[in-house]
Amino acid sequence: MTPLCLRTALCALALTLLAAAPAAAQTSQMEGVWTFSGGQIAVDRQGDAFVGTVVRPTQLSECVHETGEQIWTDIRLQGDGSYWGKHQYFQTSDCSFIDRGNTAYRVLNRGGQTFLRVCFSKPETPELQPKIAEDGSNTDTNDGCRDSEFVSPLPSTPPKLSDIVTLPKETKGCASRRKFAIRLKEPPGDALKAAVITLNRKKLNVVKRNGRLTSTVDLRGLPRGRYALKIVATTVRGRSISGTRRYRTCGKVRRIGRVGPI
Repeated sequence: MTPLCLRTALCALALTLLAAAPAAAQTSQMEGVWTFSGGQIAVDRQGDAFVGTVVRPTQLSECVHETGEQIWTDIRLQGDGSYWGKHQYFQTSDCSFIDRGNTAYRVLNRGGQTFLRVCFSKPETPELQPKIAEDGSNTDTNDGCRDSEFVSPLPSTPPKLSDIVTLPKETKGCASRRKFAIRLKEPPGDALKAAVITLNRKKLNVVKRNGRLTSTVDLRGLPRGRYALKIVATTVRGRSISGTRRYRTCGKVRRIGRVGPI
């Protein structure tokens, strides 16, 4: 086979493989972080469908969809380029979960601005499936539509400890008198679900205050030595963040008096 024929055959093979690549390997327009009713929702692929997870609390009617809730589930691409899925509804009297309602989604672009239109059908009408046309018009909707602005792509790299907390630098000298607070912040495009903080393997108390996971490290009065502060946090999207800082304490210095002759 001549070099030209060989190149032609390889090109043809590459095009065939590209055409046969599964849809799951391709990036979807739905994937990303979107604003929604005062909060944010991260939409990413799980198996052969997409899921929308609340990463900043969002409120509909009187009830709040809290961080970590999978507000949208079973989102699947349709032949016309829109998506169908399910939206979590509340019982407004006590904000308890009830059934999910049929939902339609479509990524639209108007005036150079990309946004996500979501149209709803109430849980009590499961036979009604909302639809959104290419021009943004909708049908079979009995609970309205909402538009969400695009915030950012999904983070492509795992978050680092420095993304969620600023700690005092590791010490070479004494840190015996140090007491400091730890306030964990939400990583971009995600939210913290829980955190375990230990000092030399002893768990510290972690509480949620003003929406932030917080703890206090107190090195005062500890015996002389080196202390490892370890933080392990998990996010609502299932990612892990961990890191360790080491601090040296000097402890109390004993003064021994002069002993006279016996």
